[in-house]
Amino acid sequence: MIKYSPFSILHSQFAFIFALLLISCADPPFIIHERLEETLQSDLENLVAQIIKGSSKESVLDTPYFVIRDLREFRGDTARRYAAYAEVDFYYFKEDIRIAEKRKFRYDVSRRHWDRYFKELFFY
Repeated sequence: MIKYSPFSILHSQFAFIFALLLISCADPPFIIHERLEETLQSDLENLVAQIIKGSSKESVLDTPYFVIRDLREFRGDTARRYAAYAEVDFYYFKEDIRIAEKRKFRYDVSRRHWDRYFKELFFY
């Protein structure tokens, strides 16, 4: 008969609870993707509103859109701070104005939201 010390049982329970806490703190990938879609849609609406306010509605596409060019999820040490990366192109000008905007985002684990850290206009 094997005897277990109270400390080994306590230790295994503590390890189990700690593992559950770690798992519960991380957002699952589908939540991260949903938050990205919400962030991108909000950014697109703000971009279009600024263009309309600054010039006119005639220079904006009837249906502005964005294209996710790159989406990566991180694991290990990198994922402690940022869990994902996205590079997105926004198209909102009519075809005669061949300018789009590239934005880069990273998912901040501690704040649980997408952080935009880069943007630039480019010709296509």
